[in-house]
Amino acid sequence: MLKFSRAFLNIRGTTLVMTLVFLSILSIISTSIVGLVIAENKLAKLWLTEEYSFQVAESGLQYARWRMAHDASDFTGATQTLTDFAGGEVGSYTLTFTTPAGGDSRISITSKGWYKDATNLYRTVTAKYGKMAFTYYSFLFDEGAWFGIPTVDGRVHSNGGIRMDGTVNSLVTSAVSSYTCTQVHGCNTNETKAGVWGAGGNQSLWTYPVVPIDFNSVITNLEDLHELAEDMGVGLFLSKNATPKGYELNFLADGTVEVYKVESLENPVSHRRWVNGLWKNYTNSLDIDDAELLQVYTLQQPSDFIFAESDVWVRGTVKGRVTVVAAEIPQESANYQDIVISDNVVYNTYDGSAVLGLIAKGNVLIALKVPDDLRVDGVLMAQTGIVGRDYYESGPQTNPYYLRTSITTYGSIISKGFSDPQFRWIDPDLNVVSGFVTSTNIYDPNIAFNAPPYFPTVGVADFMDWEEKAKGT
Repeated sequence: MLKFSRAFLNIRGTTLVMTLVFLSILSIISTSIVGLVIAENKLAKLWLTEEYSFQVAESGLQYARWRMAHDASDFTGATQTLTDFAGGEVGSYTLTFTTPAGGDSRISITSKGWYKDATNLYRTVTAKYGKMAFTYYSFLFDEGAWFGIPTVDGRVHSNGGIRMDGTVNSLVTSAVSSYTCTQVHGCNTNETKAGVWGAGGNQSLWTYPVVPIDFNSVITNLEDLHELAEDMGVGLFLSKNATPKGYELNFLADGTVEVYKVESLENPVSHRRWVNGLWKNYTNSLDIDDAELLQVYTLQQPSDFIFAESDVWVRGTVKGRVTVVAAEIPQESANYQDIVISDNVVYNTYDGSAVLGLIAKGNVLIALKVPDDLRVDGVLMAQTGIVGRDYYESGPQTNPYYLRTSITTYGSIISKGFSDPQFRWIDPDLNVVSGFVTSTNIYDPNIAFNAPPYFPTVGVADFMDWEEKAKGT
């Protein structure tokens, strides 16, 4: 009987120990669960507070947009408190405006927002406010265009019709629903074609008709730049009185520019250009025979511009951000001013810190005697004329230059008149008989929202290049 009692007591003791262990484990688990719930609750409140702070900061940007739309010159900072429908405080934001500088027309706006009194859990968002630059497009034409290259990089727009035989990777838009296709677009007879048509790929990206782009806005911009250069001393001003034939600009990789006075051009050469639906004959030369060095100009960093009242020839390696304008204002000469690309034009780097804008009141042309494989980096804009290469026939004065192997463009091409994106002329059998046999276009992604300095803009001002900059802890 005694042995049984001891065994029973041992069993009871074991049960007690197991119960205590179980209760301890249960207590630990319960405590952990409670702690986890509390931590999750705190984390949820933290996330919710940060999200509210973000929305408050965005509200600040929306207020800034409203204020800029009503007074684009008011750059005064502001601090505002948001309230709900019952008048309770939601949060506050602080706005900071950075005025445009260095030829950039965009305004930088920073909004720092926080929820109620959680000032340490702020969110900061920034945006650029301004009008879209013409450089938003890889190709922008006021007249129709024919793309026969295999691939077309970047956005394309024409206020006329587009024949698209290349595969695109971005939007292709036309301002017309249909147009009359002529021989310059490969139509044997005048045919009615859709605003965008052809054998190109990714046709789901074709859209027409859309709102046209106003090229006339460039006129006012050039007048402003002329005043800025001549009267206010900004950038480099090159007067028409110094040289009747024009200037040559040789960009150097150290950020300087050799400025030459063009003394004489080579012997005249016959060539033709398609102007307003007709062939126009020319007998002159676009190649320099002799030039005199006038000065070595150091480009201002981070951006600068050069305004010439006469024709300009361009070549070299560009360091920094610069825009070159060739325009006479008011116009007194019989012909508008052209920019001629006489050799390779390349950037010293491709991180966005180097960009060249070329704006001609007349045309942007490729000279006859250029390298067999030509590279042109920059934004090429012809306000009233074309961007292209004239039609040179084979002959003693033009061989072998009338036909070149390849051209590569990196940037954007913009023109009022008819322009061939491939810089070539073909016969009825589609054989290249003048210009460049092959062409490659590459859109510079850095210029979509960061155009060359003082470059023309179009449309209505709005936000662009939005990003979050900082988060409080």
